[in-house]
Amino acid sequence: MKTSLFLSLSLILAACGGTDAPAANSSNGANSSAAKEWSTKSDAPAETPADLQAADLPPVENTPLAPRIEPQYKPAQEPTYHFEGEAITDSELKDFYLEMDIQIDDEDVGTMTFVLWGDQAPITVRNFLRYADEGYYNGRVFHRILRDFMVQGGSSNNSASGQGPHPMIKGEFSKEDSRRHRYGVLSMARSQSPDSASSQFFIITDSNSPSVHGLDGKYASFGILYHGVDVLERLADVPTVPNPMTGEPSQPTQRAIIKELRVLRGTPTVEAEEIERPPVDLHGEPERIRIQHVLISFAGTRTTATRSKEEAETLAKDIFERAKKGEDFASMVMEYSDDPGGKMSNPPGSYSLLNKGQYPPELSPEQDQERQNLEKELMALQDSLKAEIGAGTKTLDDARKEFMASPAMQKIQTYSWTPREKMVPAFSQIGFGLKVGEVGLAEYDPQNSPFGWHIILRYE
Repeated sequence: MKTSLFLSLSLILAACGGTDAPAANSSNGANSSAAKEWSTKSDAPAETPADLQAADLPPVENTPLAPRIEPQYKPAQEPTYHFEGEAITDSELKDFYLEMDIQIDDEDVGTMTFVLWGDQAPITVRNFLRYADEGYYNGRVFHRILRDFMVQGGSSNNSASGQGPHPMIKGEFSKEDSRRHRYGVLSMARSQSPDSASSQFFIITDSNSPSVHGLDGKYASFGILYHGVDVLERLADVPTVPNPMTGEPSQPTQRAIIKELRVLRGTPTVEAEEIERPPVDLHGEPERIRIQHVLISFAGTRTTATRSKEEAETLAKDIFERAKKGEDFASMVMEYSDDPGGKMSNPPGSYSLLNKGQYPPELSPEQDQERQNLEKELMALQDSLKAEIGAGTKTLDDARKEFMASPAMQKIQTYSWTPREKMVPAFSQIGFGLKVGEVGLAEYDPQNSPFGWHIILRYE
């Protein structure tokens, strides 16, 4: 993947032909050309209201239909404070805090304590406290985990579409520094409508994530972690695989749940911690790498390859041996790789990858100005190509190739980095284990390397 600078653009998106998943969430090492990043989809936390309705029974001759029975919501436990009524005033909401016990694959990993901003977001806090007071969150899973962004839970059906039984609430958004989205902050998920938050919530797991920077003023933050950084880290580190519906690498492979969420009144009994993400232990791996790769795929994967799986394995191992002996890697990319987007990169088949919790290096003022100039040049080129497509003088495929081959696109790639989580797991696992000049082989695996075999050369 070469650049994520054009998230609002759409010219090349249709040309990729593989999936509708936004490239910002893509884990496909085979289809990660810059075109994939041109998506209007957001990776911000979303709650999609369930749209399934109870079906009418078919009529039976001479027999009247029984009335439809709507399921009635019953709290999992008798509420203690009854936040739905007037027993607790808005001015009292700030006096409550939460204790959230977390369990991962039946292992108790600890408790997170949260303080709430009831005086700044009373509607949101009251809504969340009501659900918690009724025992609604007990046993709910965290269905979406993005290590360098956030963890999300609170769904009624433990998926992205589950909405709570109570009415949706007004969005209490703010750009005040006191409610800024940052590590440990509690905030409400919602659908496209500003006033659609229900029961789903998320917890920020990295203040520096680019995805966090656009949340203020658009999502309702309502509290922050007070104690339990180690527990939040355990939760954020739960392994994930691509979501089959979106392609986003956020579907947990372990069952992470809220064992119990308690509403307490008064001052937390635990000591306040410094709430920030601990330094990332890379276990000796580099912070950033640049690599080239050859993808050898086979029929039945989401590529255009037609060879059999056995033929693919034989070819991949042959290329691997040839690469280790020093055969020109760029030539092998162009001749064999089943990653069409990769062939348009410079050098061919290249990716610039960031390790966990790492960010692109700081740019000098001159470099930043060059990057901005290149962006403007690419925007102008895109507009020109769109006009030619509209006039029928150029095909979409030809426009895509011209865009990717442009000098500006080739140059801007040097400023573009992709988090390793956006790639298939085996792809980055092999790459970050290589020394400069070494070649590795990522074996085909339905979960870790679903597109085939990757022959990987680290060149920087």
